[in-house]
Amino acid sequence: MEKEEVEIKEEQKQEKNTKKKKAKKEPNPFFQLLKEAWSHKRYRATIILVFWFIFLFLVAGSLRQAPESVPLTEANQTKPVSALEQFRDMTNYEFQTKLTWTEIESNTVQERALSGRRLGYQEEFDNTTDHTSYYVDNGIIYKRNETNLETTNEQFIELTLKPDMTYHILEKATLEATTDYKDGSTLKTYTVSLKDFLSIYHDSNSSSEGEIVITTKEANQQITEVSYDLLDYVNQSQPTYSGYGLTITYQNIGKVEEIHIQ
Repeated sequence: MEKEEVEIKEEQKQEKNTKKKKAKKEPNPFFQLLKEAWSHKRYRATIILVFWFIFLFLVAGSLRQAPESVPLTEANQTKPVSALEQFRDMTNYEFQTKLTWTEIESNTVQERALSGRRLGYQEEFDNTTDHTSYYVDNGIIYKRNETNLETTNEQFIELTLKPDMTYHILEKATLEATTDYKDGSTLKTYTVSLKDFLSIYHDSNSSSEGEIVITTKEANQQITEVSYDLLDYVNQSQPTYSGYGLTITYQNIGKVEEIHIQ
């Protein structure tokens, strides 16, 4: 009896092992089906298309979860050039100047008007008050006579207050007022101490007291006119004038092609 039980148990054990071997040998039904479908060209194309859809779906999902791009900071963006910065670099223009002064003794208003043009280090202009003509090359002023040009010691403060000089003076100045007009132009009024004015204009240290008033007119992002109240500057040594002002206007900026010595 015991022998029979042992034999039965042995047979059951062998049956279990046989089932396990069969289970291992039997392939997964899904992969079996996929393998059979792949063997047919018509189904193979469909399978490839399905895989492509799955791949694209996964890519789209990953992009949707990606962090948003960080916007450019102000430091990386191009900073617009201000009218004052453009004025600093301006070396090509036509100009009109009007210098007016009033001496305390005579109490009469006098003036001098210049009309000319500049291209880099060269300038030519007419003193329209006394009808004389001049030519400037690298800071040397030549006066034109009937036959030729000859150097002159005449001084023109109008020529020394060039755009780059005025820019550096305004860097030290305080903006006092801004007025916007209906035509789109803007008037800005600055004050700068005489001490700071002299340190830039003459590159010298001074303890002189007083202030210079400068007014700029802007239109279409360009400075087209600058006015200077220079009374404290010209009265440093002694009070000689009751008024001393200069106005310079600029036209045809960037349109001067060449200057000829005739």
